[in-house]
Amino acid sequence: MVEMRPLRVIRRFHCPLAVLLVIVVAITATFLISRPKVARPGHTTTQRTNGAASFASIDTMWVRRALTVTTAPVVAGSAVNVPAPAPAPAPAPVAAAPTSTPVAGAVPPIVSGPSVAELVAEVEATGVDPGSNWTWSMGDTATHCGLITGPGTGCTYGSGGLEFTIFSGSPTLALVAHELANAETQNDAVPNLLNEVSLADAGSSWSPTDAVASCLVEHFMGFQDDAAGTWQCPASLATVVADNIHDTL
Repeated sequence: MVEMRPLRVIRRFHCPLAVLLVIVVAITATFLISRPKVARPGHTTTQRTNGAASFASIDTMWVRRALTVTTAPVVAGSAVNVPAPAPAPAPAPVAAAPTSTPVAGAVPPIVSGPSVAELVAEVEATGVDPGSNWTWSMGDTATHCGLITGPGTGCTYGSGGLEFTIFSGSPTLALVAHELANAETQNDAVPNLLNEVSLADAGSSWSPTDAVASCLVEHFMGFQDDAAGTWQCPASLATVVADNIHDTL
């Protein structure tokens, strides 16, 4: 073992300043060694000491630090400020459904046929001639001809040397033509012509006058009027009737 001789070192340097420096270093080292180490927050430091008492002291210090928690004191009966919930957003306004204006259903146009006056003029234009003593009107056909059914009816009768035709409802062109031909037959047809046609129709027409009138319609209008029974006047007979309707004998 080497024995340290500090006095010889001092003597070797012969410098009071060096001696003072050595003393300061020694004191500082002694202080640092004897000072207990303190662990920094967040780190665990174990100090090497002799004896179990030192470790117990260090553990107790860390337990106290761990139990030291900063808490706000709770006062009994004091109200706890709980933040109020945020108000619910107001519902967006719902736009009212547009009300549609009801559209009236399309009304089909009323198609009206020609008037009775127009039908009369059409028949006369073909050559059927009821005579200058004939007139027509709208009224009740049952007054002079009895009950006649149908959407349009006609009745022709003579009185005092005059001929009259009454129409009711909506008569067709064929019916108007037949009634005008009836007036012409009653005014002009001779008995011989009536008898000839009556033999031909063999009772299929309502009367000899109606049979002759249907032949006039066939000749001038070009169709069967079907206005007085089932009689269908042949075209050849219709021509004979038209040629002789105004005979005097």
